[in-house]
Amino acid sequence: MNWRGPVIALMIVMVLFSTGMALAQDALSAGTAVAPGTAVSTVAPAADLKPASTGPGGLPKVTERLSVMTMIQHGGVVLWILMALGFTVLVLSIYLFLTLRPSREVPPNLVKRAQSQIRAGDIRGAYQMCQDRDELIAVVLRAGLKMAGHDRYVIQEAMESEGERGATAMWQRVSYLNSIGNIAPLLGLLGTVWGMIGAFGAIALDSSQVKGITMAYYVSMAMVTTAGGLVVAIPAMAAYYYLRGRVIRIVAVVEAQASEFVELIVEHGRQ
Repeated sequence: MNWRGPVIALMIVMVLFSTGMALAQDALSAGTAVAPGTAVSTVAPAADLKPASTGPGGLPKVTERLSVMTMIQHGGVVLWILMALGFTVLVLSIYLFLTLRPSREVPPNLVKRAQSQIRAGDIRGAYQMCQDRDELIAVVLRAGLKMAGHDRYVIQEAMESEGERGATAMWQRVSYLNSIGNIAPLLGLLGTVWGMIGAFGAIALDSSQVKGITMAYYVSMAMVTTAGGLVVAIPAMAAYYYLRGRVIRIVAVVEAQASEFVELIVEHGRQ
């Protein structure tokens, strides 16, 4: 995606250059004809040079500002899609932040109780304790307890298979944020291209005196959708990388605990 930035910058420069050329052409065509021999005054009255409302430093005061609703209106359908994706990122991030935690997937109380029951020889009790739980360590331990009495490699393979399936499910949930983070800038780029098509269409096809306004509208649409795509993509990718670190920690803790449980189950089988 390294080409995206230069392409957008080049297209913005082209749009701004075309806007300036169109405004200059409108200014020339709007000029009034002067009859021969008529003196033209090049000095405007002092009252006309003074702006009606001035701000600090004598500069004209801005009476209207670009509001959020105006940007949404200029963004069009693409911006509404980006807003829906942004809402999805917000809800999904909150859900994963609350549920995807090492303390939830590997509860210390469950680990201690299971270790105590296995050391005491109560394999059936440990299995029943893990049967109705959906934590990753419970699923992995249940697979190992089901193979109690077999060789080490059979128990270890059963636990590794369940651990891989659980880790894949966690990665799948987190990967939605990564997908949105990759799609959002492309949607913003689509809105940019669509806005530039409208701007260049105004240059080529619109012969009215409001050509500059039409071009400004489409350029505003292009910029708003580009910004919207980045606003959605940046938090999505930040949340994805943070939650990816959590998944890595959870998998590491489960692997460490599973190794201990394998030893306990094998030791119980030898007794």
